[in-house]
Amino acid sequence: MIAAFVPLILIGNAVHLLVHPWFVHAELARMAPDPYGMAGADRRRLADTALDSITPFGGGDRVLREARLPDGAAFDPKERRHLHSVGGYLWGLYAIHAAGLLTLAALLALPRTRRLARDGLAAGAVWTLAIAVFVGIYVAAAPVSFLGGFHRVFFSGDSWRFADTEALRRLFPDAFLSDTALVLGGLVAAQAAVLLAVTLAVRRQAMRAAPRTAAHAR
Repeated sequence: MIAAFVPLILIGNAVHLLVHPWFVHAELARMAPDPYGMAGADRRRLADTALDSITPFGGGDRVLREARLPDGAAFDPKERRHLHSVGGYLWGLYAIHAAGLLTLAALLALPRTRRLARDGLAAGAVWTLAIAVFVGIYVAAAPVSFLGGFHRVFFSGDSWRFADTEALRRLFPDAFLSDTALVLGGLVAAQAAVLLAVTLAVRRQAMRAAPRTAAHAR
């Protein structure tokens, strides 16, 4: 059971790091200019607005309704509904992340469950690395297929499909989403590798200490 939650906890760590303007701005700086003429400053401003709308305790739908471009509202109702759905998933991930960290802390704090937690973390790290390798290869080989499959799993119908002229496509094109998936996967894999190394080192140390403890007990 612990192993099943490790990937979600590590993903939560990585998402906490990336859901900030610095990452969005860095990615937009690498993207080609908007083909429909949106200025770079407007692109960053509206990307920050979209990010604020999905972040827990952020501006929500209000900031989307208030966002403007020279020709009118920046986000249409369909885009706002989609971002509301994204925000709901982010709330869920953060809730699982917090509950998982608290549970692990409690298990590691109790001597009788410490080994169970350690073994669960090691198994979860291996499971996470396997997932990260698969996703990394998939995204690198077929980014459009991966993004389409991902969205079909989490969003109904065509609620996630937008025309190239709509704001969300102009702010977050496929290249942006593919890069985000690769960076997120890399961060998760790095955490899993460190976690596996640490848990194995602790296990070896515990195994070496066990004979000495038994000898002292005689």
